[in-house]
Amino acid sequence: MKRHPALLLLGVALLIPAAAVVVATSPPGCRLQVIPDYTWAVTYKAVLRLSPGCTDGTVLRVRKSSTQNVRRDGAPYQPIKPAQGAWNFGKTSTVPKNELWTVYTWRWEWWDAQAWNPRTQALGRWTAAEVLNATP
Repeated sequence: MKRHPALLLLGVALLIPAAAVVVATSPPGCRLQVIPDYTWAVTYKAVLRLSPGCTDGTVLRVRKSSTQNVRRDGAPYQPIKPAQGAWNFGKTSTVPKNELWTVYTWRWEWWDAQAWNPRTQALGRWTAAEVLNATP
């Protein structure tokens, strides 16, 4: 029986999009956790981590968002980052160190592709990260 390399490549090509979907959408129970590590006046340095429910290779899209200021359409204000906007955060990718400093009136959010967004009437919304406060 002769094997055809074209069929093998076709089989691999069919598997790649399925793997990409797994990475793009977080598994159930996977979320962003924030630990305020070092506080100074009205800011804290955030330690970001994936919750224990996340599988290896999970990458979340994360950003900072204001809890007080809103834009004209009612959406929360985000810092102006024309080149970035949000970061991919996972085991091998992280947020730049200088961006981890967070004012207490801001919160960290992650993109939940499976959550219903009542404002847009579609799936996908930014969800507040779980804050874990360490006690001495």
